[in-house]
Amino acid sequence: MVTLAACKKEITSNIDQDKIFTHFKLAYDANTDQTMATATFRFSNLDGTRLKLSDPSTVTIDGESIDWNDEQGYYEKTYTGLKPTGVFDWTDLDGKAFSDTVEIRDIDFPDPIPTFSHDSAVAYFTWAGATPLEMNEQVKLEIDGVGETDTRVFSTDTLGDTNIMIDSLKLSQVDSGLVNLFLEKRYAVEPFDGTSAGGLLVGTYRPVDKTTEVN
Repeated sequence: MVTLAACKKEITSNIDQDKIFTHFKLAYDANTDQTMATATFRFSNLDGTRLKLSDPSTVTIDGESIDWNDEQGYYEKTYTGLKPTGVFDWTDLDGKAFSDTVEIRDIDFPDPIPTFSHDSAVAYFTWAGATPLEMNEQVKLEIDGVGETDTRVFSTDTLGDTNIMIDSLKLSQVDSGLVNLFLEKRYAVEPFDGTSAGGLLVGTYRPVDKTTEVN
């Protein structure tokens, strides 16, 4: 996938500026205590060809420049610690300026960490505080078992949910034993200020990974 991303790129001077799809993201990982800011430009939609901005088109976050990553095909900047919001400013080749704010919404594991049983007909994972989901939020729990192919993902994006249902069939596909837990909260909205092609503003928060037992 990395190789494909590196090969399939274009420059924005070759296309209609109104056909540029913008994808701005802030991703915090408590395991490294870093926030990664990325700005990805694509032709037409989220699956379109990745684009590199042609001079004098520019993109910044909170007024600071963002470096181009040629291998990944996007602009990136890394911050130490949690950066809960960031304002992405992009000026296209027609001189039109766009400004949108990305927001990160936090989440954490409960204490104590629950265990999971193959014998349970229905199980639920409730995150810390049981804060109900709001519009455009999603919570994802990944259970990584001891086997090479028994990683399973459980998620919810239902408004008002305070937990994730752990499907018994999917859980049965995770080997018994010590497992790693990865939790993420995603907040994604369309840009307030964008082209007719649209875009996506995404903030993700990943707390420190945990371990538990599946039996």
